[in-house]
Amino acid sequence: MRIAQAAWTGGVHGAAAAAAAQAAPVLLKTALALILLFLCLPLLLLTAVPCNLFGAPSVDSADIQEMTAQAKALTAAWKQQRTLEQKAVDLFISLLPDDLDFIRIEKQLGNTNDYWMVAITSVHSAQDVMTINEAKIIRTMQAKLKYTLRAEYDAEGNFIGYVLVISDMTPTELMDKLGMDEQQRMWTEIIYTTVCDTEYSTPNGSADNTADMDFSDIVFTGRGNAKDVVYFSQYDSRWGGLMYGKTNTIAGAGCGPTSLAICVSTLTNKTVLPPEICDWSVRTGHRCEGSGSYHSLIPDGAAHYNVPCRGIGRSKAALVKALQDGKLVIAIMSAGHFTRGGHFIVLRSITDDGRILVADCASYERSQKAWDLGVFLAECNKGAAAGGPFWVLG
Repeated sequence: MRIAQAAWTGGVHGAAAAAAAQAAPVLLKTALALILLFLCLPLLLLTAVPCNLFGAPSVDSADIQEMTAQAKALTAAWKQQRTLEQKAVDLFISLLPDDLDFIRIEKQLGNTNDYWMVAITSVHSAQDVMTINEAKIIRTMQAKLKYTLRAEYDAEGNFIGYVLVISDMTPTELMDKLGMDEQQRMWTEIIYTTVCDTEYSTPNGSADNTADMDFSDIVFTGRGNAKDVVYFSQYDSRWGGLMYGKTNTIAGAGCGPTSLAICVSTLTNKTVLPPEICDWSVRTGHRCEGSGSYHSLIPDGAAHYNVPCRGIGRSKAALVKALQDGKLVIAIMSAGHFTRGGHFIVLRSITDDGRILVADCASYERSQKAWDLGVFLAECNKGAAAGGPFWVLG
């Protein structure tokens, strides 16, 4: 996200500098990547497209405003097609005759998340966002689906029927099908790693919760206008080991749903546990396999549970006022005091001297400290989508 922002303020040279800084770990893997940097390939086009698709802010430029408007439409189209894909598969299964008991259906969707789809489609479309329309999105979604019919046998080796597996291709398989060459694949991976939030990992010098801690009935007492806040841990032994999607557990990737569960349970006086929100997130396409949760989980999930929610971007004034008014704020953090990757936390109140109290679902220890406001402004995910990195709830 910083690449596109640098491009808008510093032109192509700004984009190149930002890209070199942000993508260096990937680029250093091959000599080809270094050569491409020295040849000054159009990094703005290669990186600004997916940044716009995931909600980077606009500026006064008419071209950027047009691209942003197009990107918003494409974001909605991606979400709609992902939903329709699931519904179409479910409809197909429901239409099979009842007496077709010798065929069993398995769904294995989610091998290629939306970040991969944006990166692949961007590179395959020559990085021209204006050529990526809804029809192309539909064709790409269709291209990644595959159907496999295999025989099934019992323990004794007797044939008992067939299994029809409906799945989507891995990123590598899809790039193979689209005929992408090695240079295109390299840029696809760079774009993917640039726009994709990594999963949570423990920051240095801090302690995470463990599954053997007792997290039942923990409530943080509200200060000033703030409510008493229900606390849940993503590591809780009651659900930490449950799968969140296909590639990780709630303990490993469920900070978004767990933070939302804290807010929903606090603001509605109805206990909504993390596994319920995880299930809803997976069913509705808000789980980003390999990364955590899409940022849209927060406003969409809040709406599902009838909790008022609004994104305030990085507004310091709006953040402080919300906490002073007794609202809860969900923040998506990048590397720093709370994570070495990406991590959702709840900001639960503000002290008289302007320090912030949190409910960090990964660490009860960090939830006991008062934090300087500057930590959140400096370490929030500055490229957050869906109105983030701060969302006011309540």
